[in-house]
Amino acid sequence: MKYRCIVLSLILAISLLSGFSMAQNADESTNGTEIDTTVVAGPTETSTTDLDAAEPEAFTQPETSATEGAESAALTLQGTWILTADDSLISMVIHQSEDILFGAANSQTPKPWNGVVSGSVSGDDIELHILSLQDGVLVSTLIVGTATADDLAGSFVQSDSNGKVNEGMISGFLANPDTSGYEPARVAAAAPVTTAATLTPAAETPAVAMTAPTTDDGRKKPVDVTTLMSFPVGAGAPLPI
Repeated sequence: MKYRCIVLSLILAISLLSGFSMAQNADESTNGTEIDTTVVAGPTETSTTDLDAAEPEAFTQPETSATEGAESAALTLQGTWILTADDSLISMVIHQSEDILFGAANSQTPKPWNGVVSGSVSGDDIELHILSLQDGVLVSTLIVGTATADDLAGSFVQSDSNGKVNEGMISGFLANPDTSGYEPARVAAAAPVTTAATLTPAAETPAVAMTAPTTDDGRKKPVDVTTLMSFPVGAGAPLPI
């Protein structure tokens, strides 16, 4: 009975050792055939269908603020203006096309005259040129300054066809935004040029040939010297017969 227990113990031990060895071999086999499940993703190709389906982003222009729009718009100066330059009072009408100015001007000093106006405006900066004929002399007036919708101020330089130059300060205000009420100055018509009368020389009277008296037979009559001395001598006096 003692030996039987020993044999059973040995058999049990051997069985346990065999089972452990088989389990270890199975683990090693499994580890040797283990597959890495990590997948390396390659580059993804985009199909033409996807490109066609993608819509381009809408292009939006930057919004312009109200202040920037007001600065870019040309200042409106159209209307009838009254300008004061030194002691002269000038009436001016301005028409406007965007930043281009044009019109007419007139004054009563020093004598009534009319002129044409041209110029431009940029922001609140203005430049006006008045060309006029004053008392037969061509006068050019350049005005540079700043303006608002109601008034202007600046300086002027004036020169004429006689070589005279004048400069000073100028200011003005908008009298009426309507341009239809402007009237030019009444300038007296230039006096007609008179020419000196041409004197026509009188026609010369042909000289009368003086012929000595003759006798019936064709001979000249003798002249009495005594009678000739008593005859008055003068231009055109007839000779005594």
